[in-house]
Amino acid sequence: MKHQKTIDKIRAGAYTRSELIKLRCNAEALQKKGDTDAAAVIAEIDIATPTDKTIVFMGFCPGANFDNRLDIEWKEEGICTFIFLRSEQQLNRFNDIWPGDLIVLKKRHQFGKTMLLYGHGRATGIKYDPDNNRYLEMDWSAQDNIIEVPLMGCNSTVDVRTIEQVEAEMPIEFFNWLNQPVPA
Repeated sequence: MKHQKTIDKIRAGAYTRSELIKLRCNAEALQKKGDTDAAAVIAEIDIATPTDKTIVFMGFCPGANFDNRLDIEWKEEGICTFIFLRSEQQLNRFNDIWPGDLIVLKKRHQFGKTMLLYGHGRATGIKYDPDNNRYLEMDWSAQDNIIEVPLMGCNSTVDVRTIEQVEAEMPIEFFNWLNQPVPA
């Protein structure tokens, strides 16, 4: 296969998320020009883990209405979706989530102060529905404890944070809830 070196580097986790985006655009352009091997590059990118991982605090109640909660369906189906397609900024944030990123399900609690966390999981792959809307394949944790932590980020549905930002702002209870070592 003519793209094997690129595929090997993707599998080795050698690219950042911005490099993977550029690779995908290039592979899609090659595919449109008739390069059938480019499909294998795209398939590898869709399950690639970039070198720069993030933690995403993801709202799961459209319209901030708890009666509309999506987390139960997401956990049952092993997915995570974003349906507020009118918000280009948030859609771009969602589209910047890659395999290996940690998704933490949040619901604002005390306005401007705290949020409740309802679960977490790792993105394992990227898929597209029949309407070409991107969604994430997920490995959701079976942990179902709900905790209250300081609000991180703005009032967005999709709040992307670096690991360093989260380590600097979250209390020890958050890391215990994740069952991860507490940062030094």
